[in-house]
Amino acid sequence: MDCPDFEALTTPALLAWTLERFGHRVAISTALGPSGVVLLHLATQLDPKARAFFIDTGFHFPETLAHLDALEARLGIRLERVTPDAAEVAARDASATPLHRSSPDDCCALRKVEPMDRVLRGLDAWMTGIRRDQGGARVSAPAAEWRNVGGRDLLKVNPLVAWDRKAIWAHIFEHDLPYNALHDRGYPSVGCWPCTQPSDASGEERAGRFVGQARTECGLHTRF
Repeated sequence: MDCPDFEALTTPALLAWTLERFGHRVAISTALGPSGVVLLHLATQLDPKARAFFIDTGFHFPETLAHLDALEARLGIRLERVTPDAAEVAARDASATPLHRSSPDDCCALRKVEPMDRVLRGLDAWMTGIRRDQGGARVSAPAAEWRNVGGRDLLKVNPLVAWDRKAIWAHIFEHDLPYNALHDRGYPSVGCWPCTQPSDASGEERAGRFVGQARTECGLHTRF
């Protein structure tokens, strides 16, 4: 496949190329954080029918689900809701100690990574809102890269990788986009409630995620 120099493209140009090249075979993966809001806004301006999906782990805060409804209404879109295998979740959580306590890695694999794998089997590319300034393993993230998923090469595209937190929030306020109410209550980053805590917003954006655990990612961006 002939590909451009991804790092040299502007965000709108990278989005436009990806949407045109892959059509219905590309989708936006979002957990509805500020970057995801901006990515959805920019993508749907180019293509109102751009595909997007949200992994509903069953552990999201009520504020996150309310935010999902508000964002869909604001942008006039419908996100695909992807859920983990209900029977497997019930079986793994049947013990006295819930899986998110006994093995957080396995919990993420069951509730996030496996549903993500299912979606990717039907795609040729996917887009995310990760940014280098979010720290951790993301500091070296490229604008786009090929990933082997189930024996197939898929293109993972990160159109906002060079943006910073200030630019993201400026875009949200400029366009009056909805955001998760928890951001106003000390949560700079919001994931599942068992692995998310309030954090000093002046520090690293994801400092409140996976506190006390020997990891900084759930596996969605490090799986492949």
